Amino acid sequence: MRYDEAKKAFIKDLESFAYKHRGYDVFGDFVEMAAISLYQPFRQSEKLEKRYLDIVGKYTKEESKIFGKLLRYVVEGLTDKFGDFLGECYMDKEFGNKHQGQFFTPYTISKFMAALSVGSIDTMENKRISEPAAGSGGMIIAIADHLQENGINYQKMMDVQAIDVSPLSFYMCYIQLSLLHIPAECIWGNTLKMDIFDTWYTPAYLLKKYDLETLKTTKVEELGKAS
Repeated sequence: MRYDEAKKAFIKDLESFAYKHRGYDVFGDFVEMAAISLYQPFRQSEKLEKRYLDIVGKYTKEESKIFGKLLRYVVEGLTDKFGDFLGECYMDKEFGNKHQGQFFTPYTISKFMAALSVGSIDTMENKRISEPAAGSGGMIIAIADHLQENGINYQKMMDVQAIDVSPLSFYMCYIQLSLLHIPAECIWGNTLKMDIFDTWYTPAYLLKKYDLETLKTTKVEELGKAS
């Protein structure tokens, strides 16, 4: 499925719940459960497992099928091309204006800013990127997009720290950076106050830091203490 088709399908299925559940709530539940499902194999957390079951328990068995479909649309969209898929869906539904006064930069602008911020491609070495207000990860994705367009393997080149105070943005960012295999340390925290509430690592980050056998046998909390 092409990127734009996947976005339309995502929004259509989300709207199909409007008769019973608020779209904003379904979106929030989806991103949290999707993020948990991507991180739980590494985290192996009983707390996260319980949280997942508590969320899905709000829906009937038939209703809960939508969450697998929504994740499939995200995967198919980001497989087709780079983009801030979840951020764009969020803005298309005007959730930011209605609920939090939160807005995500249009991806075309992020791409333009990425080209300016990356600097000289010819002299580039491993790029450490710190994003103190990461949102859904659009700017980080745009940098990866720019690098790939210039023949650079962003999966090896990038080393990202993405911070956001909004848990919704934190989950959105984690999903997208994980699916695009961007090595990233995603932090739910307040950059200005230097408060950190939780830190999750994308699969690409863990694979870059540790060998596969270590990941099979060690919880991510233990890996974090050892690093």
